[in-house]
Amino acid sequence: MADERAVRRSSKVRVAEFLAAKGEGKVFKKLELFEGVPGVAQVDRRMRDLRELGWQIDNYKTDPHLQPDEYRLTAIGTRIDLGEQPDRPSRPRISATRRREAIEAADSLCQMCGTRAGEAFADGNDEKAALGVHIIDPSPPIDTELSNLRVECQRCSRGSGTGKPLPTREEILEQASNLSSRAEKRRLYRLMQSGQRERDEAERVFVQWLRLKHDDRVDVMLKLAGALIEED
Repeated sequence: MADERAVRRSSKVRVAEFLAAKGEGKVFKKLELFEGVPGVAQVDRRMRDLRELGWQIDNYKTDPHLQPDEYRLTAIGTRIDLGEQPDRPSRPRISATRRREAIEAADSLCQMCGTRAGEAFADGNDEKAALGVHIIDPSPPIDTELSNLRVECQRCSRGSGTGKPLPTREEILEQASNLSSRAEKRRLYRLMQSGQRERDEAERVFVQWLRLKHDDRVDVMLKLAGALIEED
């Protein structure tokens, strides 16, 4: 009888059982996961599904101390392997299509720090930005439209979760107008034109400008160009 019940367990439950046996804080390799939960197609995807139930599973993209084939079980969530049920509905899944749309709308830039996907971070180490898509306002009914999504690199994702709203074009235009000198305004305009970061002061406004939607970015850039022409 016990064997029959085990056969009927879902693949997600079996993965939860494997992880719980490893224990919080333990590092394991992808091969161990495949060997520990045999006969499950896309077992690594079933593991990722557990994140919706409060399981925190880090990889090399979220923890640079891990190797590409390693994971760390940082926190155990709902013990579905023991029959526990989530206290609240699972967070809605953002479809792969919607994720691509959000990243394309952000021009493959982190909307928090402006780092481009695959670009090395400014601190000089070899870690490169990997982009994820996150829900800004998780209040039910949860909206997964683009206006409620934010593209973040792994570093900003680790330090966020504050639900900080994206800036408006009016706010960015005001910050651009308040830059300390005409030279800084010209430099900001050049940054907007190129879409590439430079590592100094007007970057503060530029990074905020990058968080706008594409049409709003173009609108602010053209208005700044107009203001520069009037000052000539």
